[in-house]
Amino acid sequence: MVKLNKKMALALVAASMIAAPSVAQDKKGTNIGDKEVPATDSSKAVDTLALGYRLADYARTTKDARAMLVAAKMVDSITVKEGTDKGKIEGTGKGTGTAKATTAADLFAEAKQLANGDADVLAAIESAQAEASRGVVGGAISTVQYVPAQTVWTVRFAARGGEPLVVAARRDSATPVDMKLYDENGNLVCQDMSHNVTMYCRVNPIWTGPFSLQLSNHGGSGTGMALVTN
Repeated sequence: MVKLNKKMALALVAASMIAAPSVAQDKKGTNIGDKEVPATDSSKAVDTLALGYRLADYARTTKDARAMLVAAKMVDSITVKEGTDKGKIEGTGKGTGTAKATTAADLFAEAKQLANGDADVLAAIESAQAEASRGVVGGAISTVQYVPAQTVWTVRFAARGGEPLVVAARRDSATPVDMKLYDENGNLVCQDMSHNVTMYCRVNPIWTGPFSLQLSNHGGSGTGMALVTN
């Protein structure tokens, strides 16, 4: 039998007190950390898609074919899988419509239209399409839904503690949409109220747990929404 002296016993008690929090983590309060955490492949994938979508929005506004080509190549570089949870729609509005994710093929086609017959730009687009689409980076999950006017689309998903959670959402009409992200305790941890076509949130969860995203359509008409998360 091993006998413990007083010093050894105190050391064991102290060690157990230090180790206890890692066994039963306190999940009260707000699940968002102040410190930056390293990006993961999946968070980089969503960041790339969000930047590609925003660049496409800019190219569409300025009628810049070359910018649209770059946006198409960015979107083309990401492998996206379809989400299984479509969430729920709540509110007084009704109506049906369609929703689809923006693809690289869509943006390549827009780039050709914006080229307006410019042979050099068209050749660059053809070359990019010939090389394209291997989806170099994976990990992004896409979910699409038609959101009627005056309704809220809520989608729930889990996030890992110590890894960034990145969310981007894109509407396909002019109707104003707000985006709010909540942790499992109902705390608002991020919001995008810009009414931009492409909205974005990035947070750093402390612990692994569920989050819910709300996309609120305040307009008078419905809109298709495409959501990407890691």
